Amino acid sequence: MKKRLLVTIMVLGIVLLGLIPVQAQDTTATSSVQILYVACADAGVINVSGTMLAGWDIYYQLFDGPNGTGNALSTLRQLSVSGTYAVSERLPYANGSVLATGATGSVRVLIARETDSSSIDFQTTVNDNQDGCSTPQNTSVTSADSGTGATSSSTSQAVRVLAPGSGYVNPNLEAEGDVYVGARPSLTFRSSTPGLIFAECDGYELTNPGIVYDNDNVVIFWSWFTRTSAQMDQHLATVQYSVKLNSAPLTNVTRSEPGRRGGANTWVFFSGQVGFLRPGHYEVEYKVTWSEPHFDGYDNYGPGTDTPQITSQCNFDIVPNPDNLSVAYSGQYFPTQYAVHDLLPGQ
Repeated sequence: MKKRLLVTIMVLGIVLLGLIPVQAQDTTATSSVQILYVACADAGVINVSGTMLAGWDIYYQLFDGPNGTGNALSTLRQLSVSGTYAVSERLPYANGSVLATGATGSVRVLIARETDSSSIDFQTTVNDNQDGCSTPQNTSVTSADSGTGATSSSTSQAVRVLAPGSGYVNPNLEAEGDVYVGARPSLTFRSSTPGLIFAECDGYELTNPGIVYDNDNVVIFWSWFTRTSAQMDQHLATVQYSVKLNSAPLTNVTRSEPGRRGGANTWVFFSGQVGFLRPGHYEVEYKVTWSEPHFDGYDNYGPGTDTPQITSQCNFDIVPNPDNLSVAYSGQYFPTQYAVHDLLPGQ
């Protein structure tokens, strides 16, 4: 898919974002952020640390629902950081709001230009259940009010995504919306296409991988569409895809023949065969660039356009299979405790 980078990562209140080399050392300058968020009854405590390139800052906003949904508990706040940093802030909820015990709150965190919060390089959300509070872990600072931000937010799109071959990914998953009465089925969702992972799933609600077992054959896929077959030929002649799993490049990738799917558009699908994965956390890092400008019949991409590249990702967990079956795991990809993401502002 394309058009935007929207990210949602849920890892029990802690997200680790940064460069974790698994092969050759990469000396490219990067920004990194480690986030620990604690949702208290009357305030949110945010702890951030890492490194920040010049011209970029951290922004955040608190919400009374998971994944940046529900009502905003604060305006958009700006934390001015540079170089190596480690700062914390305890921010009281706006208008004396209270988060009930057991409720899930969240923080939406952005890395954006220090002079323009709408110029976003990366964004994510972190959840925490309100089960008490804690003191700030780092040097306490006071953020600046950067505007109202969102009064409510949803970080993913409720659209069906075509699967390789035929049909859709997760045909048995339905959109839930920001407000849902009762336990959300997506929290215990098991796909009817288990192990079929859309590389940009963090931005598309209906591509949630759900519960994936260690004996599910994992296939990571992505796609592109154009209005005409000639535009698809030009795309394939100039595109460069970089798709990694926990920083290790996908190596066993096949491509479908371009064809009509879902109407008049011409589609192409790429599938990376991964196999059986060890239990733990995994992140797909997706990046697409072009060697020359590309027009897909709807928008312009590539050098000299407003969209020179597209980056996105998909976070999912592998859990042991319930039958305790022995599994021969892939020797190429290994789990992490938290999420992994390379931040390359302006690249």
